Amino acid sequence: MTTGQSSNSRQHKVLLAADAGSYSITTVNLAVAMAASANTLLQGLFIEDEDLLRVTGLPCSREITLTTATERPLSSGQMQRSLQRVARQFEQTLQREAQALQVAWSCETVRGRVRDIGSMPKAEATYTIFARPVSNRLQSWRVQGVCKILVLGNASPSQQQALDMLLRRSGHGSIELTLSDGGSRGQDLPARSQRLRYQDNEVRLIELHRSQLLARLAELGSAFDYAIISRRENAEDMLLILGMLRCPVILVD
Repeated sequence: MTTGQSSNSRQHKVLLAADAGSYSITTVNLAVAMAASANTLLQGLFIEDEDLLRVTGLPCSREITLTTATERPLSSGQMQRSLQRVARQFEQTLQREAQALQVAWSCETVRGRVRDIGSMPKAEATYTIFARPVSNRLQSWRVQGVCKILVLGNASPSQQQALDMLLRRSGHGSIELTLSDGGSRGQDLPARSQRLRYQDNEVRLIELHRSQLLARLAELGSAFDYAIISRRENAEDMLLILGMLRCPVILVD
């Protein structure tokens, strides 16, 4: 484990969980910005995907190069070395970006699965950010001029702080803010929409009941740029929604 500065209390921190398939500079910058906004420690947790290591250890596993389409055998040892290289890149990026904003940081590598991060003892944090495979929307929303943010669960100070940080990061573009409180009542009612302003930003506020949200997530082109989810969400709903989202997720108290 590498530590940039002494840590704060175990709970008061931002935890960024990523693996080789989801690590990106975009999500690292998001985690650093959240830690700077909350004035707390940033902990990076790089996860060596044990499923990937298990599969590459099978005799039938092959690697196909993109440039020549050449096949070659794979081994768990090769994959382990490859994951270690990505882990070093992750740590170096975390260090560079955290030091640029004078954020206290630490980094650790463990073996497991990103989807199991909530059950890990080290995962206790005020904010937990799940890196996700980066969607096309995250690359292009500034060109389109609309930043789409999903917020799940009842309001809390941590949720509001995370939302304020995302709104500030959006600059002066338009924002589409989708809210869903998880309540079961009135699921047959139509979605409600209104327009607000946040400082210099135009905000389109959409309120969806949970069944409507799940239907929207299943639609092609309904991607979000960021999601904020309360830890108090129903565990089954949370796993389902995490599986459908393709954007960075901030899990809050």
